[in-house]
Amino acid sequence: MTALLEVRGLRTTFKLETGGEFTAVDGVSFSVESGRTLGIVGESGCGKSVTSLSIMGLLPKGQGRIAAGSIHFEGRDLATLTPAEMRSLRGNRMAMIFQEPMTSLNPAFTIGDQLIEGIRCHSELSPAQARAHAIVMLRRVRIPSPERRMDEYPHKLSGGMRQRVMIAMALSCEPKLLIADEPTTALDVTIQAQVLDLMRTLREETGTAIILITHDLGVIAELADDVLVMYAGRVVEKATVERLFAYPQHPYTIGLLGSIPQMHLAQDRLNAIEGQVPTPMSGLAGCLFAPRCPFAVDACHQHMPPLTDLGDGHQAACWRAPLDSEMGTAP
Repeated sequence: MTALLEVRGLRTTFKLETGGEFTAVDGVSFSVESGRTLGIVGESGCGKSVTSLSIMGLLPKGQGRIAAGSIHFEGRDLATLTPAEMRSLRGNRMAMIFQEPMTSLNPAFTIGDQLIEGIRCHSELSPAQARAHAIVMLRRVRIPSPERRMDEYPHKLSGGMRQRVMIAMALSCEPKLLIADEPTTALDVTIQAQVLDLMRTLREETGTAIILITHDLGVIAELADDVLVMYAGRVVEKATVERLFAYPQHPYTIGLLGSIPQMHLAQDRLNAIEGQVPTPMSGLAGCLFAPRCPFAVDACHQHMPPLTDLGDGHQAACWRAPLDSEMGTAP
């Protein structure tokens, strides 16, 4: 099956105030097929959101740029499209749910104005038809009294309701690719379950492909088909969700899974990965996770491990992969 989205060797850089550039995303490759969900996980600062902004063509002008690699969507190289052609794709064929709804919604316009603008921009609906469709979308994301909410401004809504408005905006044109950047962060567990169910329904009914960016491995287990684990701008492990949880093959992945609270165990404190993510200017020669890795050997500090195929589509960037059972497994 031909992938809907194909990212190959993506390297995204940002300018430094002191001159030069630093690499935020380094050599990332993956593909997403229609009707499937790719989960991207990792700590803050690992390059997840920058990857999504690179795909959407929303890197800050004059600061960030795609220095290498390619992004193909529906067979089209996005680097060759004009700004007008990219705008016609965004919000229509490709849509994104942003992490911070308060900074994504315009405080000077009502919720209805902002929903209707996006709908009319990508359709031939009349103002009345667009308003009716916007109300339907608000109702789908469980906004109470949607007709009244249409005339309210963002500051009148709670954080969770603002996030649901953002989800309604992203889904209003039934995109073929939906990028969801921490879509459930501001929501309580009940609304979170409703949002995940809505995304699952959209995928099943329309064949929409989803890229789900999150810190929550529970959300990944609930919705994702495939998982990409990122660390310090690089991919360290790729696998189906079943294999990743059953047979994690990178020490960082093992650490992430080990930090999940275990309800059936008596724990005095949560497990944590010691140390911090290195900065892009750290200049480490070997594996970027080596300073924090309990399994590191001399080679890990000297050479960057390649992403190696371990079979069944499972890949890991670790000199010691495949890891044996004595090193630790997923809980």
